[in-house]
Amino acid sequence: MSNVATSAPIGADSPLSIPKMERQQSLLFPSLFKKLDTSGRLKVLDIGPAHNETIHFFSQVRCRLHFAGMYTEPLTLEGRGDKSRDDLVEEFTRLLAVPEGTKFDLCLFWDYPNYLDDESLQAFDEALRPYLHAGTMAHAFAVRTSNITLTNQWYGIDQPHLFTRRPPRVRQPAFYPHSQAILINLLTGFSIERGMLLPDGRLEVAMRATVDEQSHD
Repeated sequence: MSNVATSAPIGADSPLSIPKMERQQSLLFPSLFKKLDTSGRLKVLDIGPAHNETIHFFSQVRCRLHFAGMYTEPLTLEGRGDKSRDDLVEEFTRLLAVPEGTKFDLCLFWDYPNYLDDESLQAFDEALRPYLHAGTMAHAFAVRTSNITLTNQWYGIDQPHLFTRRPPRVRQPAFYPHSQAILINLLTGFSIERGMLLPDGRLEVAMRATVDEQSHD
């Protein structure tokens, strides 16, 4: 029996609809993964869609995976429009659809923060805070400078040192490049533990939650 329980949005992998996959080395995720307490049931938020290799990777531990599928949401593709801050927080909370009482041990943001403007990223941070604890770790990609352009990719995990990436099945969202300094000023629920510059100008970033909550389920 699998150790992994999942909740996944429409658009998750199926044998008939898997775009061409590439692999990318990760320099930070192996050490980040080792910091997680896997003695109980690990709770993981993946901001993208479910990929078979990610589910397989986490099957080595008792794990609950929550795939948010945020890349295909109108709020990501079309932007916030005239929504107020409170409206944005409410919308992100609805879209994340996290079960009540959940405290994530790991959040996989991938490059998603770079498709949210400042106000939206702050609202995303606020919506996520109830689901963090003091030991929550996170992984994301930022950019070295604001003139870097990213092509949206959908990421997965093959091995601790090896990510997968696929071209998206939706159009490229508007791009709001966030450097490491800007990212941490907007995503205030986390502090950056380490950043690593990649050859294409991206920064691979490992983060830890800064919330006060000291215990989790």
